[in-house]
Formats: sequence, structure tokens, C-alpha cells
Amino acid sequence: MRRPNRIGLIALGVSLATAVVGLSSGAIASAATGAAKQPAAASSVRLTGATKGVTLNVMIATSGAAETAAVKTETSAWAKATGNTVNVETPANETESLDEGFAGGAPPDIFYLSANQIETFAKEGDLLPYSSTIDKPSAFYSTLVKADTYNHTWYCVPKDFSNLALEINTTMWTAAGLTNADIPTTWAKLVYAAKKLTSGKVVGLDVGNTIDRLGAFMAENGGSYMNKAGTAFAFNSPQNVAALNWFLKYDKAGIFKLNSQQGAGWAGQAFGEGEAAMATEGNWIIGGMASYPKIKWIAVPMPTGPTGVKGTLTFTDCWGVAAQTKYSKAAANLVNYLSSPAVETYNAKAFGPLPPRPAVAAAYAKANPIMDAFVAGTPYAMPQVETVGWSTVQAAFDGQVTNMANGTITPSALLKQLQTNAQALLQP
Repeated sequence: MRRPNRIGLIALGVSLATAVVGLSSGAIASAATGAAKQPAAASSVRLTGATKGVTLNVMIATSGAAETAAVKTETSAWAKATGNTVNVETPANETESLDEGFAGGAPPDIFYLSANQIETFAKEGDLLPYSSTIDKPSAFYSTLVKADTYNHTWYCVPKDFSNLALEINTTMWTAAGLTNADIPTTWAKLVYAAKKLTSGKVVGLDVGNTIDRLGAFMAENGGSYMNKAGTAFAFNSPQNVAALNWFLKYDKAGIFKLNSQQGAGWAGQAFGEGEAAMATEGNWIIGGMASYPKIKWIAVPMPTGPTGVKGTLTFTDCWGVAAQTKYSKAAANLVNYLSSPAVETYNAKAFGPLPPRPAVAAAYAKANPIMDAFVAGTPYAMPQVETVGWSTVQAAFDGQVTNMANGTITPSALLKQLQTNAQALLQP
């Protein structure tokens, strides 16, 4: 799974040598053939090709050895149960490899696709809109389905997702004289706690120097990336400008810091190394904290803004199927298995992502309370921008965030630049 703006995360230490929980040969065969049971009226797409004796190529953007091993274990189990072969590819840069594959006429049959890539690939005609052919297509979070939809067509089954939450070093929290009553449920409480926790080289709150982190404060202040109609960007709204000015005020006061200001690759590093008492990261930090076993910590939902608005950010990947595949029946069959509740739960245990079905995510969070804070933001989490060309526009913004903190550019000017660059992406 892709982890936006994170470096060197170590996945959860779950042994992949053990059998996948709940995935007996019978269960695999049942999940694998489930797509065929869907009524033809469930989708206008026509799946073709053999379902046995075929070879499928699956390309993933892996977060590390644990994720790679999990996918290989799962696809091997499906292949054995269905009489097929699956090759799992893990290129250094999946996006480049996908582009090369499609350009050369030989793309992988199945591949990871982030929500902000859907429009790009859909416009090129590279995606098969197979999603509604799988078992219980209505059982996924509607927000994730929306993120994987372009021009009213649902192209890609959600693989997993992550939401931002607030992580707290409980040792530092107690030492500062803070209690459960001080948990930052509001911006005011966040500032109060950050002041108490800032001491010496330790900053109260470390935040990643990217819109993929600062955007959460925009959402909490009633802001958004786009207007309500979804027809234009709204980066330079008064709410977003005020949110960055608010953050900048406390950054200058020394109780908030960007990871770049602390010499850390991401906020989780500063948090893990004891240089930040709080951080705002997604559930991938659970695996990252395996590198810092001495740190005692908890996660709580992101605080509400000054008007009581709840906000956080969500990041999701999905299973893309190439429109050019010769074996769309088998490909949809495999995705049907990979998106089954048992596999989703196994992946959550193996490398930390949240299952994309509410019922499965709730059950997993109940068994693993550390996930509660990350699941909590799902109903209102703001997704990534999906417009073609966004990655370049975002990179320009992210490259200026540290300059904003240093006073070289104001939040208003930076957001105005972002608005201009992003709006240009919508021009015909």
C-alpha cells in the first residue's frame, strides 16, 4: 500500500509463514468463484477469457517485505485453488512501470492504483470497470467507492485505506502533568497540550511538510480542496488560509514544527525518536513504530476545528484491472478473492492498512483498539485530489511549505499559487 510522504516504514511483525486466517482451500475456491454468481445485470461490463490454466501478472507498489509476502501468499493460495498461475511484480516505481506497460501494449492484468490516478488511467481507456461484478459490491465504504469512481463509473475495487489520526507519547504526556481530560479534542486543547509538552529539543506537535498532512487542518476549519459542486478548486478559500495561518502561528511559537524543521524524513520519525510528543500520521505509523519499541503511545482522532467541524484526510488504493487483459474473468475472480473479508483482515494484521468494508474494519478495530482512532475519521475524511497532473502541482506546493514556515512566502500567497496551478488542470 502506498504511504504518502513517508520514509522507511517497517511493516507489522506478523509471520507470513503461518496459514492465512480463515483461508482454507474451500474458502478460497468459494471466494474465487463468487464473482460468477453475480447477476449479469449487476454491471454492463462483459468479462471474457478462460478462468483456469491462465497466467495473471499482478503489479504492486509495496510498502515493504511484509506486504510483498502477504500478496504473494494470497495470490499463490488462489492460484493453487483455481488451477492458475500468478506472477507478482514489485517494481521500484510502479507508476512508471505501469506507464511503460500500457505504452508498450503489455500492461499487468491487475495492479495497485491510488485514487488520484483513477482519472488519468480512465481517460486513457486503460481501466476495466469490473467492480460491480464482485461479491457484495455495496458492502464497501461509500467514500472509497466514490474515490475510485470517475465520470459516474466505478472502475476499481478498494484494496484498503488509511486515515490520519493524532499520536501521543504517553510517557511525555504523563510527565507533563496531562490527563485524559486534556486529550486534544479541539484546536484549543491541542495548543494547550503542545505548550505543556514542548521542552528543550522536544516539540509538542510534529506535522509533515505536505498538503497530505496540513490539509487535515483545512478540513477541520471548514475548508476543502474543491467547491461543493466539485467543479472548481477552492484552495485559497478564507478557511484554508486561516488554517495555515493558525498552524504557522504556533510553529513560530515553537510548539508546532514541520518534520523538515526537525531534520526528520517524516513526522513519525521525529515522534519515534522522541523529538516530538505528538504527531499527525496515518495507521501506517503502527508499523513504523516497530522501529521504536521503547516509545509508549496512543492514537486519538484528529481534533475538531474552532467551529466544531470534524476533519481528517484519507488515502486509499484499489485493485485496477487492465482493459487490455485477455483474462478479465480470471482477473475479476482473483480480485474478488483478494477483496474478501478474510483476506482484508489478514492484510490488516500483516502490514497495517484498514479493511475497506465497514463491517470488517469495525471487527478488526474491536480486536485491535489501536485502530479505533484511525477508523473513527472515515465518515468525514477528505480524499486526495484525483485530477490529472495533480502530483506535479502538489509537489510544487509541498516544496514551498518549509519556506512558508521560514517566512519566505505567506500562507495566502502559497495557497493562491496552488489555486492557480490546480485550476489550470481543469482547463480543456
